[in-house]
Amino acid sequence: MLSGYINTAQDVIDIINSCLINKEGILDFFSNGSFISLYIQKGRVKAFSVPSFEGVSEGLKNRTALLFYHLSEVLENPEGFFTFREDSPIENFLSLEQPIQAEELVLQLQLVSQELKNLIDKIITPFAVLKVQKPFEGMEKYDEKNLYEIIGSSEDSIIDTLRKVKELFSQGFLDIHQFYQIDIERNKFLTEYIIKDVEAKKININTILENLQLSKFTGFLKATDQSNEFEMYYVKGKPISLYPINYDFFEFFLNQSNSMHISVISMDATSMSLYMLKHSENRSVNSLQGDFLEVGKVFMGMSRTKSSGLIMLHMPQKKVYILYEEGKMRGMLEEDQGHIKTISQLKLEKPFWMDLIFYEPMGNMGSVVYLFLINLVYGILLKHVSDVNQSIIGYTASSDLFVYEEGSIKYRRRPKEEDDVILGFLSTLLDIGYRTLGQKKLEEALEISLQPYRDAFKIMDVEEFIKLPNESTSR
Repeated sequence: MLSGYINTAQDVIDIINSCLINKEGILDFFSNGSFISLYIQKGRVKAFSVPSFEGVSEGLKNRTALLFYHLSEVLENPEGFFTFREDSPIENFLSLEQPIQAEELVLQLQLVSQELKNLIDKIITPFAVLKVQKPFEGMEKYDEKNLYEIIGSSEDSIIDTLRKVKELFSQGFLDIHQFYQIDIERNKFLTEYIIKDVEAKKININTILENLQLSKFTGFLKATDQSNEFEMYYVKGKPISLYPINYDFFEFFLNQSNSMHISVISMDATSMSLYMLKHSENRSVNSLQGDFLEVGKVFMGMSRTKSSGLIMLHMPQKKVYILYEEGKMRGMLEEDQGHIKTISQLKLEKPFWMDLIFYEPMGNMGSVVYLFLINLVYGILLKHVSDVNQSIIGYTASSDLFVYEEGSIKYRRRPKEEDDVILGFLSTLLDIGYRTLGQKKLEEALEISLQPYRDAFKIMDVEEFIKLPNESTSR
C-alpha cells in the first residue's frame, strides 16, 4: 500500500498521474471531510465511490460528471491524505460510462474545478434548489432541481452543463428557490460557550443548573479546581452522564471550592454522544505514538467502514477530537488549556499520540446516583455498626465491579448494564442496617443524611433514575 499526505492541488494531480500508470487497485483521497475512492485498472479510472453522498446518486445517469464534481472538491480543498491499495471494488462503486485515462482526467478536472468555482459563487451551494424564472426549451431539466442533480442527469459533459447553468443564471432564466434544510440539519455540528471559566463563588450554581433544566439544555457543564475536574452531560435539560464517575460530585452542591471554575458548553446531541467517548475505557487504539501510524489511513478506515466513534490526537500543547458518525466526519474540536473550539483543518504537531474509540452508549447517571446512595448507607453503618466494616471491605475485595479506597466505595470500572449487581449491593447494605439498627432507626438516619441533598436531587431529576432509599426500604 502507498500512502501519504496531500497539501496542494499539484499534489493531487501528481498522485493521479503516478497511480494511473500501469497500476491496478483503489486510490483513496480524504480531504476536508470528503472521501472518494477511484478504482483503477490498467492505468484508467473505471469506477468510483463516494460514501458521503450515498443515496443522492440514485437515478443519476452521468456518472463521469459526478466523478469530476467530487474530485474537484478534493482539488479545491487539497489538505488531506491519500492511499493506494491493491484491491477490488465492492458493490457501492459506480462504474463509469467509459474508462478515463490519466491525461484526460487531469485536464478535464482542472477545467471543471475552475468552472464549478465560478458557478458556485453565483448559486452559493450545489444543493440549492433552482427555480425557472421564465420559460425556455428544456427547462424541465432544471426546475426544482439542485446543481448536483442537474450534473448527474445531464447527457452533456460536466463542463458544458456548468456553462449552460451559468448562462441561464446570467440571462435571468434561473434563480435560487430554496435550500435542502434537512441535509444542513442532519450534518450540523454546533458547539458554543454559554459560560466560560467563571469562578463558582461568583455565581449561584443551583440557579444555573435549574436554568439548564428549564431551558432543555443540551451540552455539558464543566467544573474544575486545583485537584478535581468533572463534566456533567445534558440532553434536553436532563443530566445523562457524569465523568469521571464520582459520588463526591453531590458535595459540589453543598460546599463549592473557592478555586473552582465553571464552564457551560452547548453542543448538539449527536456530536456530544461522540465527544463523550473520550471517557471510554474501551479503546481500540490507546496512546499509539505518531511515528507508528499514518493518521490519514485511520480517517479513511473510519469512512470506508462507515464507523462511528472518536479519534483523539494528543499533542504537547493541545488535544484534537475528531468525531465520526457512520463514516462521515462530523467535526473537529481542539482543546487548548482546558478550552475547546471547533476547527476546520488539522495541523499535526510532533510528537503526537492517537487514541481510537468506537461508539458505545456512555450514559451513567443512574450508576452515579446509586454509588452515592451506597456510600451514604455505608457511612450510616460505620457510624452505628462499626464491626461490619471488615465484611464490607471483604465483599469489595472479591468484587469485579466495586473497590474499597481511602474509606469509601468506588467502581473498579465503568458499569455496563449492571444495575442488578449495583442494586444487589445496595440492598445488602440496607438489610444489614435493618438487622442491626431496626427499620425505624435506619429510616431516620437515611432521612437525616439525605436532607442536605434534596434540592440537588430535585434539580437533577434523580427520581427518574432510581427510587430514593427511604422509598425503596419501606416495608
